[in-house]
Amino acid sequence: MTGVTSRLPEPALAAPAVHPPDEPAVVTVRSPLRISLAGGGTDLPSYSSRYGGLVVGCAIDRYVGVTLFPRDFRGRLRTAVDTTVECDRATNHPHPMVRACLLRAGVDDGCQLASFSDAPSGSGLGGSAAFAVSVLHAAAPGATARRLAETAAAVEIDDLGRAVGKQDHYLAAYGGIRLLRFHPSGRVDPQPLELPAAVRAGLEARLLLFYSGTSRDAGAVLAEQNERTRSGNDDALRRLHAIRSIADEMVSALERRDLAAIGHLVNEHWSLKSGLGSRISSPRLQALHDRAREAGASGAKLLGSGGGGFLLLVCPPERHAEVRRSMAAAGLRELPFRLADGGSRAIRMPL
Repeated sequence: MTGVTSRLPEPALAAPAVHPPDEPAVVTVRSPLRISLAGGGTDLPSYSSRYGGLVVGCAIDRYVGVTLFPRDFRGRLRTAVDTTVECDRATNHPHPMVRACLLRAGVDDGCQLASFSDAPSGSGLGGSAAFAVSVLHAAAPGATARRLAETAAAVEIDDLGRAVGKQDHYLAAYGGIRLLRFHPSGRVDPQPLELPAAVRAGLEARLLLFYSGTSRDAGAVLAEQNERTRSGNDDALRRLHAIRSIADEMVSALERRDLAAIGHLVNEHWSLKSGLGSRISSPRLQALHDRAREAGASGAKLLGSGGGGFLLLVCPPERHAEVRRSMAAAGLRELPFRLADGGSRAIRMPL
């Protein structure tokens, strides 16, 4: 395919250390949230390990930030994430996600960690993956994007046993607009889609995000889909094969500069995805989808696993005002954003 770079550099995400690596330092990291245009669900190992997955995703200029301060007066571990927690060691931290990230990062005691986010947790923008990448990057500022993505994915998939794929972790680590190929071997190729400036601007101008007001646990929502896929359910496999094909069609539409096709493909994706499990949609969520379409959006789908979170709309700019009025009347808050090229970034400040 033209427009897709096949070489996959793995740049270090921070400049070589000017100070000795054992010199204490405060490290602040930001990792981007993401939207997926097509292919979501085919990155789950239950599918990709047999057929290979394909996802078109974009990092956005909304972030999860983490600051790691390597000292604590009492020698304890103090974290401020959803709540402030103090404990003697990471192994005793009560929050499973925080505990798993700290242990993978090698952060045990005698330090402080704080986290911030542009979006609520459980909102379908890949926040848990961005958090994991940020914690790992704060502990190892010179780590490569691939190392960060793979280790963050291991936190969720291996340590926490969640039924998720790796797309969020790769987009948080690498950033940009990417075609993510998930090989049966487990290898992931995060190929950048190098779009002409006019196509990128046109795509960005057609995308809107609205929060449904409902958060959810992605692993719990995806568990049913995962089980149906593992068992070889004909309907689930048919839908996932079709979703994978939509990812190919999305790349083709972008390459031929057919922005009008994007909304149709996003809508078709939702039609297939919403039937993959009983918790992915609901009468209220489907009504919000339909409301957006009636107001002028050419396509709409819930991001992430579904079940709540953010609604991604594809909308011609001339219909933005009407769509915004309709969504506001339904009680939905918009999250303005732009597409972001950069992945996880770390700044190290010696103490």
